[in-house]
Amino acid sequence: MIRNIFSVFLIATALSVNAQSHQDALFFSETDVIGTARTAAMGNAFGALGADISVLSTNPAGLGVYQSYDFAYSLNLSGRDMTSYYRGNKIINSTGNFNLPSVGFVAPLSASKDSDWRRTNLGFAYNTTKVFRSNTIQSAYNSNSSLVDVYLASAMGYMLDDLDPFFELGAFDTDLIDLQTDSSGWIDDGNYFREVETGQDQFNQTSISGSMGEFAISYAGSYQEKIYLGGAIGLTNINYQKKTRYNERNFADTNSTVQSFDVYENQMTTGSGINLKLGAIYRANDNFRIGLAWHSPTLNDMHDEWEMTMRTQHSLNDSDYAYSYTSPYGIYDYEIVTPMKVIGSAALILDKLLLSADVEFVDYSTMQLNGDVYDYFSNQENIISNHYTDVVNTRLGAELNLSPILIRGGYSYYQNPLSNDEMVGAIDEYRNEKTSYTVGIGKRGKYRYIDLAYVFSEYSEGQSLYSTVFEPAHKTTNTSYSLIFTMGWKF
Repeated sequence: MIRNIFSVFLIATALSVNAQSHQDALFFSETDVIGTARTAAMGNAFGALGADISVLSTNPAGLGVYQSYDFAYSLNLSGRDMTSYYRGNKIINSTGNFNLPSVGFVAPLSASKDSDWRRTNLGFAYNTTKVFRSNTIQSAYNSNSSLVDVYLASAMGYMLDDLDPFFELGAFDTDLIDLQTDSSGWIDDGNYFREVETGQDQFNQTSISGSMGEFAISYAGSYQEKIYLGGAIGLTNINYQKKTRYNERNFADTNSTVQSFDVYENQMTTGSGINLKLGAIYRANDNFRIGLAWHSPTLNDMHDEWEMTMRTQHSLNDSDYAYSYTSPYGIYDYEIVTPMKVIGSAALILDKLLLSADVEFVDYSTMQLNGDVYDYFSNQENIISNHYTDVVNTRLGAELNLSPILIRGGYSYYQNPLSNDEMVGAIDEYRNEKTSYTVGIGKRGKYRYIDLAYVFSEYSEGQSLYSTVFEPAHKTTNTSYSLIFTMGWKF
């Protein structure tokens, strides 16, 4: 069981879908609340301000600032440019996405001028916490290694009946690798050879789609208009799909019957989880506020499904033929526990200018990956605890009030959570910090408001076509841009 589920990942880091790893734990732990256009335009630095639908997923104490009913929804049109650098060949590919980043409703429950607790509010909101959208293409001639190298190395030492049906068994059935033979035929002793030699054109396309979101139920109150306290229960959902097509062709080894081969992989991941958020805001005076929020770890129940298809094209004596292999349908359930978060905030409110800042602490070494294969998951836990670290993320925002028009800007900086990239894996060596630059405009009326924001983000990471043992990771740059529109009503 251990081999059938996880051996692919141990050798093939990119062209494998049926594995749950420390990299998956990080991938589903990193979040970036997109929120409303107002909060996005201010770099999501809103922890000490409140009165916005987004705060239900950041600092629920901000719900206590509301003084009326409020309903708002947002629309997001986004795009992403993926720039890959593979063996001297630069390829830029773009993709777009349209989604609903936030929708929510706030209802006052009580209001009293005679009580120290001036009001309590109840809020319901759905906020998108991460969008999965990319389409990466890598293509070049490679004379140093081939995916066949990985198949051969993975198969060596295993009898034919023990080959992984999601990986090297496909290479055997499509005649990319074969058993050694003697005069009597096959020798099933775990010794294999490759049918093609290295030297070929390579092509890889990886398309990712989906999103993570959170439905928050929040309750908050205002004490003497000085202290705002709130809590929220977050119900998370994950929908993720990854499709990969890999091709090798034009082999330098002209003596082989193999002309080309293709590998198609499809992974679908779904998940649901629960967390708790507590927050407080202290209004020192009319001009200054500080906030503090605590986010519990999120317990996510994860479900993976995957399959693989492999095809090889052959030519012999002017006759063309093909072999095809389809893997069984893989299913696996496991758990990911995200790290706790602590967010400290401050806001300075002047006559025409609003300045805000959030500082977020996250210790990624506390991530957990749990499954029923003890040795494998124990090893992944060791990698997490030893090679991931705590980070301090920073968000800054500003708003200029030119009533009735408001002009906004922001900046956010997210640190690299890897303490030692080389030790975690060469595939991560190009990973760096993520930065975002934001601008926006809004108009506030007595009963209605409209906001617009533009968000530009960029970061880099490493990608490998198959295994960093045979082929080093190559740099991929991610550049994303979003246009967010929000409309809200107060009544």
